[in-house]
Amino acid sequence: MQKFQEPCIKTGEFARLCNTNKRTLFHYDEIGLFSPAYTDEKGYRYYSESQCDVFFTISCLREIGMPLKEIKKYVDERNPSALKELLEEQYKKVKEEQERLNRIEQVITTKLSLVQLSESPKVSSSSQKVLLEESPEEYFIISPRLDTDDHDILIHAVCEHIGYCYHNGLNAGHPYGAMVSTSALLEENWDTYAHFCTKILDPTPEHPMHVKPAGLYAVAYLKGNYYKAEEVYRQLLAFIQEHDLEMGEFCYKEAVLDELAVKDEAEYITKISIPVRERNH
Repeated sequence: MQKFQEPCIKTGEFARLCNTNKRTLFHYDEIGLFSPAYTDEKGYRYYSESQCDVFFTISCLREIGMPLKEIKKYVDERNPSALKELLEEQYKKVKEEQERLNRIEQVITTKLSLVQLSESPKVSSSSQKVLLEESPEEYFIISPRLDTDDHDILIHAVCEHIGYCYHNGLNAGHPYGAMVSTSALLEENWDTYAHFCTKILDPTPEHPMHVKPAGLYAVAYLKGNYYKAEEVYRQLLAFIQEHDLEMGEFCYKEAVLDELAVKDEAEYITKISIPVRERNH
């Protein structure tokens, strides 16, 4: 509430207080959106301290994209019911914008983590050794079952898969990958894909989802063309046989560095992993 009989905040002081400028205050006054509480006989404008909250709210509405014309319409006809309706509508828009920014933040975080992974010694090493790694449970959106190496079918399937993830807001920044049946690898069907897949953060039962089980994985990193993985597959199978391990159902191909990060295809990096466990004799 106003503490004094007359407003006491001059235009420049009010502008600094509200983190704005005189030009904006003059413009708002000209269009009838926000006027000073008092103008003296010399034309000097004065504001009351209670107007700070009004100006702050107008500024917030402007920041979320509400046109001045709509704000003025509310100001001209304001009442508690209209204020409630206005705030509820803008609150919904703010929540939608927060969700959009959260998705963007997650994509950036994911891309940073992939770049950091590519720089780690286990990946950057040119030896490309097979490693044993413990992995947590992970979740993937998957395409329908394919079990084919037909190029035309695969191209159509991957485009459908990417589009599904995009239109349902499921992409958290991980490039699409692929799942290959380990039975297909044992038959040297290196390019026979079972599913295309995209890693997500949390389970989404309402979408076609696959749970990559937690546990021990034989892992190797392919450097170069994503589709020329035969040599890495052979290394993984040889390692698994040498250590008398039993494989899980699927092998997972996940891009670490792709065309977003590097220009030269020879610098692409792909993580290839197979779940393993000790064989029961």
